[in-house]
Amino acid sequence: MIGGTDRVFDAVGDSASLEACVRIIRKKWPQARFENAEPGEKYSILNEIPCGSVRELLVNSDATAEESWDHDRPDSPQNSLISILVRTNEVTIIVDDTESPDMRFILDGIEHLLEYSTHSPIARAA
Repeated sequence: MIGGTDRVFDAVGDSASLEACVRIIRKKWPQARFENAEPGEKYSILNEIPCGSVRELLVNSDATAEESWDHDRPDSPQNSLISILVRTNEVTIIVDDTESPDMRFILDGIEHLLEYSTHSPIARAA
């Protein structure tokens, strides 16, 4: 798995939060590939992901990065794999380098979206 840095967000760790994270990541990585970490099931599009039952989702930037990580290559590209951990009251995002421009874009987008959903009157009423 990746080393790197964990960013923990206070949020309802539900299927909507997971889907929101994936949508932000896809803005930067339109060719992203997905894997449910527990059973190892792979998905190529968002609609295939069973968001309601996934607790840890691995997101590769593209098929080349996915192949590299699948084979544990020592030259797997940095910042080409993101782990999303969804828990009851938090969402944790694990990346290699939080300061790279791509990761900054993704993390800022996720933070903004999860913060909005947590503080929104609609989200609180749900």
